[in-house]
Amino acid sequence: MEICDISAADTLTLRNEVLRPNQPLSACKFAGDDDTQTRHLGAINHGEVVGVVSLYRNAHPQVAGRDPYQIRGMATKPSFRGQGLGARLLQHAESYAMSAGGDIIWANARHQALQFYIRQGYKLASDEFVIDGIGPHFLIAKDLSFVRA
Repeated sequence: MEICDISAADTLTLRNEVLRPNQPLSACKFAGDDDTQTRHLGAINHGEVVGVVSLYRNAHPQVAGRDPYQIRGMATKPSFRGQGLGARLLQHAESYAMSAGGDIIWANARHQALQFYIRQGYKLASDEFVIDGIGPHFLIAKDLSFVRA
């Protein structure tokens, strides 16, 4: 299994399948996907994209940091879950953010993914909130300056 850079377009099918299953593919295109500072990573298995994560240089008012990054659109094909693939994708995203000078990384984590992120060292930064049409989420963050030390 290889983890490598992919295009924003290469993330859409898996985002749709896992994150927005009953919505049109266009709902899986996020603001900032085509920014030059955005990075999309894919886990490739025999030419098939089976995991994705996108990383945006983006601040959040509840997350303090000089150079914050946001994780968004993280998804793993159901048949590949439980094999450490999500953790590997997250590690690659964090490594990229650190190499670009990022000092904190944050995400809106779905309720069902919260424990995964906590196991990866993320901390809760909010109470549960609902994103319309998507469901319950929590703001989470990880201090990358601490990881770097």
